[in-house]
Amino acid sequence: MLQKDIIYGDITLNGIYEEIVNSTDFMRLKDITQTAMSSIKYKQLQGETRYEHSIGVYYLMCKTLQSIENKLKAQNIKIVDEEKEMAKLAALLHDIGHGVNSHLLEQITGVSHEQRGIDIINDPSTKIHQIITNHYGEEFIEKLVDFMNCIYGKGEINEAIKINDDRTISLKELLATLISHNIDLDRLDYLMRESTYTNFGTLSNYNELIDSFECILAGNQIVLAIPQEKMHLIEANILERMRNYSYIYFHDIDFIGDYAFKQLLNELRKKPKEVPYTVSPAIRKFLTQEKFELSNSEYMELTNKPLQEAVKQIALSTKNEKIKYLCSYKENAETDYKVLYNGRSEAYIRKLLGKVIPTFPKNSQSVFYEERIIVPYRKTKFGSTNIITNEGIKNFEELPHAISLAPIKKTILAFNPEYLRIELGLSKNEFDKQYLDVINEIITNQSKPIQEFELKYLVPQGGISYSNMLKSLEEKYTRQDSSNYESTDVYYDSPEDFELLSKGNALRIRDGVTFHEGVATRNYKNRRITYKTYVEEGNTTYTNRAKQEEIGDTTNLKDYKEFLEEIGLTKNIVPILTVHNLRRLVTFLVNGKPIDISFNVANYDSILNTSGTISIIEIRPRENQIVGRLDLLEIQQVIENKFPQLKSMSSTANIYEIAVMQSYENFKNNLKQIVLSNVNLDSLCQIVNKIKSKKGVQFICKNKPYEPQI
Repeated sequence: MLQKDIIYGDITLNGIYEEIVNSTDFMRLKDITQTAMSSIKYKQLQGETRYEHSIGVYYLMCKTLQSIENKLKAQNIKIVDEEKEMAKLAALLHDIGHGVNSHLLEQITGVSHEQRGIDIINDPSTKIHQIITNHYGEEFIEKLVDFMNCIYGKGEINEAIKINDDRTISLKELLATLISHNIDLDRLDYLMRESTYTNFGTLSNYNELIDSFECILAGNQIVLAIPQEKMHLIEANILERMRNYSYIYFHDIDFIGDYAFKQLLNELRKKPKEVPYTVSPAIRKFLTQEKFELSNSEYMELTNKPLQEAVKQIALSTKNEKIKYLCSYKENAETDYKVLYNGRSEAYIRKLLGKVIPTFPKNSQSVFYEERIIVPYRKTKFGSTNIITNEGIKNFEELPHAISLAPIKKTILAFNPEYLRIELGLSKNEFDKQYLDVINEIITNQSKPIQEFELKYLVPQGGISYSNMLKSLEEKYTRQDSSNYESTDVYYDSPEDFELLSKGNALRIRDGVTFHEGVATRNYKNRRITYKTYVEEGNTTYTNRAKQEEIGDTTNLKDYKEFLEEIGLTKNIVPILTVHNLRRLVTFLVNGKPIDISFNVANYDSILNTSGTISIIEIRPRENQIVGRLDLLEIQQVIENKFPQLKSMSSTANIYEIAVMQSYENFKNNLKQIVLSNVNLDSLCQIVNKIKSKKGVQFICKNKPYEPQI
């Protein structure tokens, strides 16, 4: 028979291999998706099965055996026929023990697919066992099982190397490495297969890699080795492995899909009566029992369609809202889970949700965190990948290479508001009315690293009238929202060297209240610590800062110890500046996108015993969206055309820098200076001179700021 393949074209299967592929035991692999939950994200993968992958590995084994034998032929040596058959069968049947959701099923049942496969081959009642026995007998089955046990961790191959009278040689251990090793045919096929299906592009060259395999006598064994000049073929394979694990196998949706399915399983096992008795006994046992045993025939029923049909029946029959929702676990994984990328811990997110939702469940399943490690290269029981060098055979990892072999940690923290609603027992209308806005704000703030990108104007006396600017903007844009904000910010630094100030960074603790239409809102974030780091860019018209933040319950620096450790700030710091802000924030729609414009009067007191006032206009895209930056260019042009004097008022300095600079200048000009033993004035002087070089700050010390009425 001919099997059409997406990578290799037509694959020929005859004799025992054709019988196996056409057996019901093997055909079931057509109903097992190769990549399980990754296919939620990459729809193309929904058509990729363990069936075609298994045949692909068989094809690569045949091709490799032919290449090795051609090289041995020069020495008039052949591989033992029985071993070749074992290698080809092991390749074809290496995934026969897989079930629905593949590796997730292994986690749930606690039994590896390799062991399941060996059990199926060893079971006289299975078609696979019967076909192999009919061709080669029971003794061959025992040898095949021993061979596969050796491959997957049990048993060893300890056969002395000798050339038989018929010029054949035993290469069991070498052939075993082709099934399970760092560069094995299983990995080679699935990497290329998923790269092809997803259109990522294949990096591995299987023809050249297989042709590079050499059989080398090393001590008392023959090993597979690759010439050093072909090492780039291994590196390309490893690079493809890292890419595919990062973006396909360990994609966020794979984490989420696994988690969502396990949530369904947990609920059904708590409430087994929710599974109708019309569901097949094997599927029902799997769904309802935490500890169970399945015969091989029962286990082989665990494929996609029977499970999907069972879940569909449950969804139609149950009156339990949570179970009904969880039955759509794939759809929920794609639409309802929000991935939080902002570097905060699971405990922090739970604490934050607890602040805004008094009845937030302590062990809510709406939040989850998982960590996986991607290992590009590791030693196996068969040792390292052997490289043929001028100095002899060496281990791959000991040689210099063009890629990194360092493991990569992949983590995910996600939150599902809809699952939380169900946990709380609220209707959608109740949930939306009480919590939706604030939850969306939390998701927005935590779903991506925050990078502030804003246009800033320092407004001196005789500058721009707040009301005139609003009027001009309202003539062109629609006002979406407005609010008032009052806060007290305390900025911290080291007075010995002003390390943060010298870098343009700022650490502050804020205690503030936002008012919408005279009513205090967003009380959960009244107190928080914020760390902003300066990002240098070519265009100095705009301020660009990365922001890390943690919402807390106090304004005591000691209560934010863990946060300070996370940002690497462990030295002694003290309050340097206290700023009282009175801010009016107005949001306009610019080309349909929200742009925030704030008018802020900041009154400050500094460690230098001086006070002052700064008036600032800040304009930034809502949620710091990248596309909003383009609208910033438009609004900049509009207001600067209307108020040309603004061009000279734009600045890239932050409030901390401006206030400390102004405070230092006032302190320096004060004839009755107070001796400050804990402040390094020489260091501060150098830093202030550096701040003065920033755009828009030089005139601040010469003019009294204009204070718009807010």
